[in-house]
Amino acid sequence: MDEIDGFDLHAAWVRRAQTDLTAFIEALAVRLETALPGHVEIERKRDGLLSSRKHVSRISISTGGGRYGLSTRGAEVEVTRQHEVRGIVVRTETMTISDWLGALQKDLRNLSGTMTDASQVLHEFLTS
Repeated sequence: MDEIDGFDLHAAWVRRAQTDLTAFIEALAVRLETALPGHVEIERKRDGLLSSRKHVSRISISTGGGRYGLSTRGAEVEVTRQHEVRGIVVRTETMTISDWLGALQKDLRNLSGTMTDASQVLHEFLTS
C-alpha cells in the first residue's frame, strides 16, 4: 500500500511542478513582451481544437549576438541559445532552464549597456 501512496504523491508533485512551470512561462512571456518590444516574439497555441484558452508554445528573444528560444510540447520544455555571426547561426546549444535564464539575463544586461552607450553618444551629438 505504501508504494501506491508514494506513487500518488510523486504524481501529484509532477502535476504541481507542471502547473507552476506553465504559469511561470506565461508570466515570463508577458514580462518579456512588455519590457523588450521588438526583441521578443511569442507564439501561443490553443489548448484544444474547440478551446478558447491559449498557452505559450514558443518564446524567442533576440539579444543582438544571439537568440534565446523556449518551446513547449505538452509537459516538455526545451530551452536553447543560438550564437549568431552576421545573422547566421553558427552554434545552437540546449541548456537547463536555470542556465538559460542566467545567460539571458547576462546578455540583456550587455544589450542594455550597449543601448545606453549609443543613446548617450546620440544625445551628445544632438546637443553639441
